[in-house]
Amino acid sequence: MKFGLSLVLILAATPSIAEPAAGVAYLHNTSVEERPLSMSIWYPSEEKAAATIGGNPVFEGVSATRDAQFSKGALPLVVVSHGGLRSATDSGAWLSSSIAQAGYVVVELNGPRPDNAAIALNEIWQRPQDIHRAIDLVQADATWGPRIDESKVSVVGFALGATAALSVAGAKMDVDEYMRSCTTGSESEGPDCGWYAAQGVTLSETSQEGLAGLARDPRVTSVIAINPEYPAVLGSIAEDVGALRIYLGTPETAAGGDQADRSVVIPDASIFDAFAICTPAGPDILAAEDGDSSICGVSAETRESIHLETAQAVISLLRDYSE
Repeated sequence: MKFGLSLVLILAATPSIAEPAAGVAYLHNTSVEERPLSMSIWYPSEEKAAATIGGNPVFEGVSATRDAQFSKGALPLVVVSHGGLRSATDSGAWLSSSIAQAGYVVVELNGPRPDNAAIALNEIWQRPQDIHRAIDLVQADATWGPRIDESKVSVVGFALGATAALSVAGAKMDVDEYMRSCTTGSESEGPDCGWYAAQGVTLSETSQEGLAGLARDPRVTSVIAINPEYPAVLGSIAEDVGALRIYLGTPETAAGGDQADRSVVIPDASIFDAFAICTPAGPDILAAEDGDSSICGVSAETRESIHLETAQAVISLLRDYSE
């Protein structure tokens, strides 16, 4: 999914209500020059919140404690990959902070935003590579490596991030079917086909070498896929990987990689509920920017309830595969 709003790049860090909140730190890596990664690392904390993370004029931030003391032993690792091609840094902070407070080290990926559709074509294989690379980086890091239980690694993904999560869990892609997915009437049609067409690019321009490099990460023990994109082009994940599918809204199909140990449907939700709660001014700002005010949903209270139900489902699955 893409949201072409420059304003969502703003990252707020203002004081918040002084209540206990997840700790947060940042890890940056520029070893791959064309694809620098910024990772926000969330973890349990007893310290009081002193900042909000991920806030901007449209979306509310999440209370957190920057560089809080880490007082636990080695904890399971959860990698979070948000799906919006042009979404803001820390778009999944509402979920990352909840998972962290349940007893996990959570790494939320913030890869570079593609400037145009031609660059965005390759996100389909670059997102899984980001996950592989993030696990490598955190495990090798002098500070965070000792805080991670390397035998318990999970991935949570939204939309295109969910497709990436399934890929690293062993779901093989039918590349030929994927190449047809922007054909009118295709059951595997993706959400960005109109954007690609408007910019004069086609899926055939996707790096074939990159697609051929999609592979399972044997370190991943469980995945949670929230509204995965292109489910019809994905095969089943590895049998030894625990899986949960969460559908924000009733799914039209449950094909290919959508098969799972369990699934949770939140029928009154939509994929927009994968984003943070909007500020009171959010809908008007979106409208003024020629955006879609429906991104903000029906009400803040409804989105908060959906977030709670989603977080509970995610944490339940994680506990089953990490205890």
